Amino acid sequence: MFKKITLAIAALVVLYSCQNEDELINQFNTSEPTSLFEFSVSTQDVTGLFSRNTDTACSSTDLIAGQNYDAGRVDVEIVNEDGVEYVYITYITEGDWILKLTHLYAGDRDGIPETKKGNPKPGVFEKRVDYSANVISDFEIEYKILADAFEDCFYIAAHAEVEKVDGSQSETAWG
Repeated sequence: MFKKITLAIAALVVLYSCQNEDELINQFNTSEPTSLFEFSVSTQDVTGLFSRNTDTACSSTDLIAGQNYDAGRVDVEIVNEDGVEYVYITYITEGDWILKLTHLYAGDRDGIPETKKGNPKPGVFEKRVDYSANVISDFEIEYKILADAFEDCFYIAAHAEVEKVDGSQSETAWG
């Protein structure tokens, strides 16, 4: 069941990213594997700015903690910066949730690390960021990846460990 939910979320992200940015897909023709692409991560307090990316995101999906808690969202944007295309993948928490750790996979479907049963293994995803400080606000983690790192359509598996601000509950989350 977990595998089906995860694959369904990944498929939705791919469908939206491919539908909304078809004109950019032709620019993604590179044979470099995704493990070689460079990325940067930035964090910032976005208190009161929960709708920051909604106008420019080509895909947005809920960040679901446990199996039924809405902890925020994950946005995917393709942005042109001085003639260079980048894919931004942004984790944004809301309410009383904060990010403690993020794991991200972006690339071909066959490259997602999986268990023998086919479930994703987020602990071995290529992109990982740990957080030790609790931030009592909405919080944003943004991955910036060169769009040329991808061929055609690509899959995104966004995993996080989230916690209530007061420390009363912690969950894993998928977006």
